[in-house]
Amino acid sequence: MSNNGVVSPSTLDGIPDQKMTGNLSNSQLLIIMTLAPAIVIFLQIIISSNSKIDAASSSTSSSLHYRRRIQHVLTGLIFYTLSFYLPFVVASLLLIICTGAFYALHFFRSKSNAIQNVYMKFFGPLLRDHEKCVFTLPGAFWFLFGTMVTVIIFPMDIARTSILCLSFGDPIAAIIGINVGGPGIVISTKRKSSGKTLSGSFACFCICYLVSYKCMGGSDLRLWLLTGYTAAMMEAIASYISVDDNVLIPVGTGAAIWLWCRCINS
Repeated sequence: MSNNGVVSPSTLDGIPDQKMTGNLSNSQLLIIMTLAPAIVIFLQIIISSNSKIDAASSSTSSSLHYRRRIQHVLTGLIFYTLSFYLPFVVASLLLIICTGAFYALHFFRSKSNAIQNVYMKFFGPLLRDHEKCVFTLPGAFWFLFGTMVTVIIFPMDIARTSILCLSFGDPIAAIIGINVGGPGIVISTKRKSSGKTLSGSFACFCICYLVSYKCMGGSDLRLWLLTGYTAAMMEAIASYISVDDNVLIPVGTGAAIWLWCRCINS
């Protein structure tokens, strides 16, 4: 990895950059590890608390849709920013702990009406109808899980790019797809359309192309195009293969970038 943090295909050896460091003391790392989850949770509560929407119509509300997208982008930006300050081991441990804690919360809300009521009070306005069921893990969990897997298995520069593709690509695809519309994407005639549109996928491609250009640097147009294409493809096919796009987009995009860099380096 180059000194300015930009990945060059010739410098990638396929091994995660576990030497990612920030010149922080143990006490500073502890503070960041404590505050980071609190900030993400507080952000979700603030966005949820601004809702004046009736619960019965919340899943179809335009206002709710945009608030979800804002929360999606801001959460990704928080993780992206923290990656420049936390060592690899600390960042990985923090993500594992947060993912485990989120899963535990989901488990206990299925066992306790009191916990479920508190959960719905703070986060209910941001949930889709099917996510309000105690037996369904919400998209926020899969966002966290996808981020965790991506950070652990890929070099950090690739992980950052993949996380930003998820943070921006998915919301942009949804916003453009809903507001612009156009032909839908049908991969299998045996299944109903997933609601994905060509306009949304093209918007996802464009924004992820720009993310790759900004994060990966260099002058390899093919890598930028590959990143945009892969992210858009993962976003489009996720529902067809029953994998949450919050996992498929970052992991699939990261794998494509990693394989490309290995091929260039071989």
